[in-house]
Amino acid sequence: MCGITGIFNFNNLYTRESGLRLVSNINSLLRHRGPDAHGTWSADDDSCFLGHTRLSVIDLDSRSNQPMQSADNRYVISFNGEIYNFQTIKQKLISTGHKFKTNSDTEVILEGFCHYGEALFPQLDGMFALAIYDTKTKKLLLARDRMGEKPLYVAKLIGAIAFCSELKPLLTLPELDKKVSQESLFEYLTLRYVLDPNTIFSHIHSIQPGTFKIIDNKGSVSEKSYFSFDIEQQQFRNNIDPDEYINSLENSLCEAVATRLVADVPVGAFLSSGVDSSLVCSIAAKKLDSNVKCFSAGFVGGKDNETDHAERISKHLGLPFEQYLVSPDDMLDIATKFGELLDEPNGDRSCVPTYFLSQLISSQVTVAVSGDGGDELFAGYGRYQPFPKKQDSKSEIDRVCDYFSQRLPVFPLKELIQLLPEQYAVFRQRVAGRFSTAFSRSDLEDVERLRLTDAYSYLPGAVLAKVDRMSMQHSLEVRTPFFSPSTLYLSRNLPANLCTDGVNFKLALRKLLSRYLPQELIRPGKQGFGMPASFFQNHVEIFQHLANQSDQILEAWEPFTNNKTLFLKVRDLSRSNINSLWAWIVLGQWSNSLPNVAEAPSFGVNRKIIGA
Repeated sequence: MCGITGIFNFNNLYTRESGLRLVSNINSLLRHRGPDAHGTWSADDDSCFLGHTRLSVIDLDSRSNQPMQSADNRYVISFNGEIYNFQTIKQKLISTGHKFKTNSDTEVILEGFCHYGEALFPQLDGMFALAIYDTKTKKLLLARDRMGEKPLYVAKLIGAIAFCSELKPLLTLPELDKKVSQESLFEYLTLRYVLDPNTIFSHIHSIQPGTFKIIDNKGSVSEKSYFSFDIEQQQFRNNIDPDEYINSLENSLCEAVATRLVADVPVGAFLSSGVDSSLVCSIAAKKLDSNVKCFSAGFVGGKDNETDHAERISKHLGLPFEQYLVSPDDMLDIATKFGELLDEPNGDRSCVPTYFLSQLISSQVTVAVSGDGGDELFAGYGRYQPFPKKQDSKSEIDRVCDYFSQRLPVFPLKELIQLLPEQYAVFRQRVAGRFSTAFSRSDLEDVERLRLTDAYSYLPGAVLAKVDRMSMQHSLEVRTPFFSPSTLYLSRNLPANLCTDGVNFKLALRKLLSRYLPQELIRPGKQGFGMPASFFQNHVEIFQHLANQSDQILEAWEPFTNNKTLFLKVRDLSRSNINSLWAWIVLGQWSNSLPNVAEAPSFGVNRKIIGA
């Protein structure tokens, strides 16, 4: 796992000295993503600068450091991620005459792109964000994995495009317009994250999951999709035999877990008391004979902690186990600097235990497997209940808005609409409108509409962003088997009667887990991994203190400085519920952590051609 960065200098905005210096500076800000090695590369004509920081996991030899150039010297890559089937692809390439100097997956991607071109991406089983520069055509390709496990941000400059694994380092670019988007602020207050391709900043966007962009030497951009998550027609899915489906799912997950346990460094596992991580650990222990160590996190004094139940599961499986209990002192310490840990504001309450759990795991291993994605792909949330019949008369867009505001409540939507009516109109179009197609499909039940919506919104925007940012703060690589191509295919074909029986959810995974664990160890409902309500209630003074801090910070933050009424009303609304309170605290801490770039020097910029 690594950090990547680069500048496509198509209009000669930067000199070689200034371009490499900026890339090196950004590399230094990504050191937590890749502490083992770092490097930079420049095209002969200074049209492109690439940077890389490396966390060595596969082929620890320095020959696998990046940026890496292809055997024919045409392509150069900066790659973040892990490709689990790289050995299979490598053997195919060897049979066609390709030769390899390393044992890395990076070189396989590079030579695979030489051979297959864009057709390589659908073949990859893995998580990745990458940049490939073509020195012949002077084109830059940026690509992201199927479901958005690895981030990739792009900043638009006058005369150049910069990209990075994280958003904040891009703010060090002197030429970047750092205006905060009011529309994105509305998204954050509604969702507690900003949905890609948008970010909190107007002139930075993210590459969407399952897509790649190609930028030519005039700055023109084309975008293509190589994967989209969809749900097959109900008639086809309901003809699938449930037992055969569970057998196929077991085979798929066994293969996926096996490939994700392969590394040249120690591997551990996340284990909550939930179905998804329990299933991953069960397969590792019972099917693959792995003695992978399990780790869990909870809260001191939390009556709804998962750790005790997780320990019972690990004992049943015969796996070593260790836990971390977050104390009030931990909470106070981390929350006052939480914004520094977040690349972009993310109000998901499970960021905190994920941070501490990643800290614990990284002290012992470099890689961990997890159960992320199981809820969204296999209908695991209790909120996936049918909508009341009275909603049938509403438009699809209104029903999407109701889902986000009623079943995933953050700030009250009705009040936000009154405060920011223009931004709400944009939200309806670019967010709710995006998912209205799923709500208009007559062949889907509500549970299926909602998991399809979450797979494109909550999963990449909150869950995967949380896992990536919190784990990479500790240079820990996290892998999930649920995003293997075969498992994704099966989730798209999940029969409706294996989603929920009206009481229990995630029936397919529960039935599979019952092959490994006794019923008393399979929890009937989802526990959740966020800060429990009891922790908030027991330590009201801590969160009130943090909220007051955010009040002071955000009152002086640019989006609120010119609208005192907006600030006061949103501040008061932040006390509406646990989600809005934590989202407000996070926003304040995050905005307070932004680098002061107002007076940043402009290193060697060729200003004479700006705007040419």
